[in-house]
Amino acid sequence: MHVVKSVFCTPILVRDWGDSADLNQRLSKIILEKEAKAPTVQRSNIGSWDSNKDFLEWPYAEVQQFKAFIVDAVREITFKATKGKYNPKPEDMFAHAWANVSRADSYRKIHNHESCTWSGVYYVKSRLVKEKCKSSGNIEFLDPRMLCIATELPDSNFGGRVKLLPRAGRMVLFPNWLHHYVNPVEDKSLRICIAFNVKLETSSVKRRMNTMCALGGVS
Repeated sequence: MHVVKSVFCTPILVRDWGDSADLNQRLSKIILEKEAKAPTVQRSNIGSWDSNKDFLEWPYAEVQQFKAFIVDAVREITFKATKGKYNPKPEDMFAHAWANVSRADSYRKIHNHESCTWSGVYYVKSRLVKEKCKSSGNIEFLDPRMLCIATELPDSNFGGRVKLLPRAGRMVLFPNWLHHYVNPVEDKSLRICIAFNVKLETSSVKRRMNTMCALGGVS
């Protein structure tokens, strides 16, 4: 046998939802109205506004439509990550989400997400000025193999980063443990997104009903 295997791959789903312009416009209005009334919640956000983790409970039809986006994306990445062995139903999913509004000089520190299965972000609005830096407002993922940064191998991806451009209607889904951050947003920019966590309920996983809401009933 003579083979070089690539192991420990990390799945990241990038999905652009077509025909989402009207939904995004309505979500932007809802989120900005909420921002005007509620104080920010401090997490990894620096200079930006975060809502509570109750976004999926907000009483709007647009939120229900967004839930369906989450279900479809979680099904897709789970099916591929398990090589077709597990195709979860909405009843298997428990989730929470929070809205974020970023303007000039705001960013997010390096972080990962709390104990769950998948984490993600959906971009509602991405009006980014990139006069000073092409990375303004971009999300960047770090190589989870932390020890590999000590390896000096030219032209390899050891210790590399994956950069993704925010775009209205784009959803990015990734394992909760994957460290990432958001570059500072430049002047006159406006970046609105919804971050979320999803925990899959299996026979070996205990439900966290007190902090997450069920996605059952979403087709």
